[in-house]
Amino acid sequence: MIDSRFYDLAGPFSLGDLLDNLQVEPMPSVGMLDERINSPAELADASAGQITFLSSGKHKGDLDGAKAAACFVSEKYAKHVSDQGILPIITNSPRAHFARVVSKMVTKKVFGGSASYKKSSSARVHSSAVIGADAVIEDGAVIGPYCMIGPGVKIGAETVLEGHNMIECAEIGTGCLIKTGAQIGGEGFGMDGDENGIVNLPHIGRVIIGNRVRVGAHTCIDRGFLGDTMIADDVKIDNLVQIAHNCSIGQGTMIAAHTGISGSCHIGKNVRMGGAVGLADHINVGDGAQLAAAAGVMHDVPAGEIWSGVPAQPIRDHMRMISATRKLIGKKK
Repeated sequence: MIDSRFYDLAGPFSLGDLLDNLQVEPMPSVGMLDERINSPAELADASAGQITFLSSGKHKGDLDGAKAAACFVSEKYAKHVSDQGILPIITNSPRAHFARVVSKMVTKKVFGGSASYKKSSSARVHSSAVIGADAVIEDGAVIGPYCMIGPGVKIGAETVLEGHNMIECAEIGTGCLIKTGAQIGGEGFGMDGDENGIVNLPHIGRVIIGNRVRVGAHTCIDRGFLGDTMIADDVKIDNLVQIAHNCSIGQGTMIAAHTGISGSCHIGKNVRMGGAVGLADHINVGDGAQLAAAAGVMHDVPAGEIWSGVPAQPIRDHMRMISATRKLIGKKK
């Protein structure tokens, strides 16, 4: 669902208008081109009048509950889409074509010249801060110098934003601390290509931050591509951390500086990450797991385990490998 606090939705459009200048095979019939499309959506949540995409087999299971009007899909999976009662739009570039359609239908709201917002009488907003239309700043919140709070953003009670923060497309809970220079709710890094060249994937989701969360200086938390990036209660994030689009971070997790978490990772509760940890995309880290400093995580980490190394593995296996390597080097001498 597209949050109207942060985005404007144009349309509805005819399917024909949305497919203009896109190479799809075969082109739907005239009657199908007149189909009215109200909005884009994730495949699993798509309903009547919406358009979506399927780009790989690992998401084929999302078709089970989908009820979209149309779906960009490669020829390999077109029958699966058709069997669900959804019009398959066959293309070699499902995600790129979907991105171009999203750009036609959805635009992010921008700061207005004389925006009005809602501020509690007990909140403190520095005179240099810029606050977007319809933003909400609750009791006791503090907005520091040169902060930029985007349209529709909600800042919870007793939350403190130090100077030079940029917050957009986000809800922040109560009692949080956002250190200097953090960027929350910015567009994530996503690219794809089609017959018309490279296209930036427009991110039309949100960032939802729970209560008592700490976000370190110059940390970036990107909003979702479709759906949300979620930070649960009591998460503590150090300086210079990158959390990409559509990640979820479980309650009580602690993340040290220079960590980079790629898109669509799911981190459990009470996880501990040392400095400079790196996660590939779509990684799951179980509750209570620990990742040693500089671990390069390329596979799911089970709950409660301690992993280290590059590529990361259970720490005992990593230490055995180091010990064996040292013995081999010693023999050569």
